[in-house]
Amino acid sequence: MALSTVSAEVIHQVEESLDEDEKEMMLFLCRDVTENLAPPNVRDLLDCLSERGQLSFAALAELLYRVRRFDLLKRILKTDKAAVEDHLCRSPHLVSDYRVLLMEIGENLNQSDVSSLIFLTKDYTGRGKVAKDKSFLDLVIELEKLNLIGSDQLNLLEKCLKSIHRIDLKTKIQKYTQSSQEARSNMNALQASLPKLSIKEHLYNSRVSLEPVCGISA
Repeated sequence: MALSTVSAEVIHQVEESLDEDEKEMMLFLCRDVTENLAPPNVRDLLDCLSERGQLSFAALAELLYRVRRFDLLKRILKTDKAAVEDHLCRSPHLVSDYRVLLMEIGENLNQSDVSSLIFLTKDYTGRGKVAKDKSFLDLVIELEKLNLIGSDQLNLLEKCLKSIHRIDLKTKIQKYTQSSQEARSNMNALQASLPKLSIKEHLYNSRVSLEPVCGISA
């Protein structure tokens, strides 16, 4: 899949083709990527990523895939769902698994579920902090600001989902948590298995490797 940068024209076409819910999802998915900038709209978001060199065609395709606009993959980016899935299997992702998880949970909640979750978190967010008509993603953002939820901090959300009898979504979080823990364990095991050179050995090896290039004599 092409990794070239995305033109302003393509950004404009994408922004015009998304509905408000899809725009909200895309902004949410990129909150980690944009750090503290919090662009107010999708066009500014994509333009910001483009200026940073983070918006390749592959990255934009991933975002459209995540919000399930497979028609735009074909019409604007001239690719398809299968090609994006293949790329995601082989390459690093723009969007974290944590963001994808929360977006998918939000998609599976009805308005009654969301209202119940907003009510249940009042003891943590403060009375009236999150308006009743806000979305699940709005609630998540507020909880993140209060440091009550994060990629490795999902206990509160699990508890609330259990309270509204959404055990299916609670199980989804547990699977994500288990997968994350296994990934960290594998990474730690890999790092522990790597040979550890002493500083003296490292300096000696660096010196030897430089001799043919720099003419360093012993």
